[in-house]
Amino acid sequence: MRRKRQLTVLVFVLALTAAACTSAEDDGTTTTGEGTGTTAATTTTAAPTTTEPAAEDTSVRFLIAENFWADWDPYQHTAQSQSRIEAQIFDYLVDNPDTDAPSVPMLATEWTQVDDRTWEFKLREDVIFHDGSAFDAEDVKASIERASGATDVETLQAGDWIVTNVEIIDPFTVRLVSDEPFAPLFAQLRNTIIVSADDLANNAEEIKTQPNGTGAFRLIENGPTRKVMEANPDYWQGPAQIQSLTWEFIQDPDTRLSALLAGQADVIDRVPPQHLQVIDGSDNLELNSVTGIESVNLWVAPGRLPIWDETPAFRQAMMLSIDRESLVTGLVQGGSAVATSFLPTKTLYHQEGDPAYSRDVEAAKALLAEAGVPDGGPEFELWVASGFLPRAEEVGAAIVANLEEVGFKPKLVVTDLSAMIDDIFSEDGTGAVYHLSWSSNGDPFNHAFVYSETFAWYFGDERLQELIDLSATTTDPAEREKVVQDLQAYLWDQLWHVPLYNSDLTIANNTRLQGLDVRPNFETVFYPASINE
Repeated sequence: MRRKRQLTVLVFVLALTAAACTSAEDDGTTTTGEGTGTTAATTTTAAPTTTEPAAEDTSVRFLIAENFWADWDPYQHTAQSQSRIEAQIFDYLVDNPDTDAPSVPMLATEWTQVDDRTWEFKLREDVIFHDGSAFDAEDVKASIERASGATDVETLQAGDWIVTNVEIIDPFTVRLVSDEPFAPLFAQLRNTIIVSADDLANNAEEIKTQPNGTGAFRLIENGPTRKVMEANPDYWQGPAQIQSLTWEFIQDPDTRLSALLAGQADVIDRVPPQHLQVIDGSDNLELNSVTGIESVNLWVAPGRLPIWDETPAFRQAMMLSIDRESLVTGLVQGGSAVATSFLPTKTLYHQEGDPAYSRDVEAAKALLAEAGVPDGGPEFELWVASGFLPRAEEVGAAIVANLEEVGFKPKLVVTDLSAMIDDIFSEDGTGAVYHLSWSSNGDPFNHAFVYSETFAWYFGDERLQELIDLSATTTDPAEREKVVQDLQAYLWDQLWHVPLYNSDLTIANNTRLQGLDVRPNFETVFYPASINE
């Protein structure tokens, strides 16, 4: 498979480390960030403002559990928080409101397959960017070629594509021509925002801090922990009914809940199970729980725990040590589900792994002995991020207790998400195992991509890389299903990481907000939601 590996792991490491280490006070003014991100550790648990919106107010305040560690440089991040907020400001060629259903038109109105590498798209003609410039085929060409790795500009997103060039037939007709057949093309198009060609060519620094999209909302305040948007009056689908939309990072789940109960916030996400009964008992609040297309794993950093890299029995012993069923039913709850594959349950061609790996203490001890470490092996740090994944601290403590009973020697480190990212990608990082998640759009390649050579989690497994590549280039549905099943079986056999569960995504909102679109890929779409007082 010929795909540009345009960003080395080193570049990716430096980018995310810079993002995690940057901090700033959010004083309510517009703040710009250089490099690939800004964070504000000093304000992550700050109390929300106390002004309750007036009855006639059409503003919405959303408290999000993940910090805004990436900037607005297109195609250069893997931040879920950034992808979710981009969906308010930018549009895509196609949309997938239901990841199990075919794509529907967005900036493209119709499409036709020309051959196994070529698709022709007709484009919408009544669209303008937030700066007033008109959308046309040049913008599609610049965006897709930059994102897919068809230009000389290095992009992180290129690893999730096959190089794709765009031929302009006329101002509102394009042909996308991939170097090889690309099975997840439409899934990837839904992940690829369309940016102004002029911005990409001439405003590279400006668009890091001021996004210029065609979407329903436009950014007016870019603080490190708060992003404020207003409705785009010229939106091609009609103006949003929500006039002001604020996304604010509040790390502490209790603070998020308090703000929602007090009417100081309209929506909160990553609701932990201990809050469900309180919210469910309120006449003014409602819950929306889905099983996310997100794998929560114990991710192991290559080279930090050599016995892990070298000894399959050691990896299998850890898998058998953890009571994953109890984590789901007793702690995470909601829409969470035990992981039965390295691909989430709602992924196309999902297949359960064999064996099922229920907790078996004696079998785990036997495998440690087989690995040559009947005493449990070396000490290592297991990191969890407080406030992000629901009940992360409790989950981490339960896993440590499970591992210690078998003989492993973990040390639990509780931190915030920024510090965890910093430790993962720092040469001086001390963690070996991390409780983290990876979400996707429901296509197997989009999810398996995180285990590939493009990411820091890759153990140099060439067979694994071959299967990941084949999952992208095999277009016959029956053949692709077989490839994806082989990929899942191989990952399950190798156990480079420990799959725990598919995430619960629970959103809580005030009932005054109607029509909020909560998707299993973690997008939370505020258009065309409305306020009903």
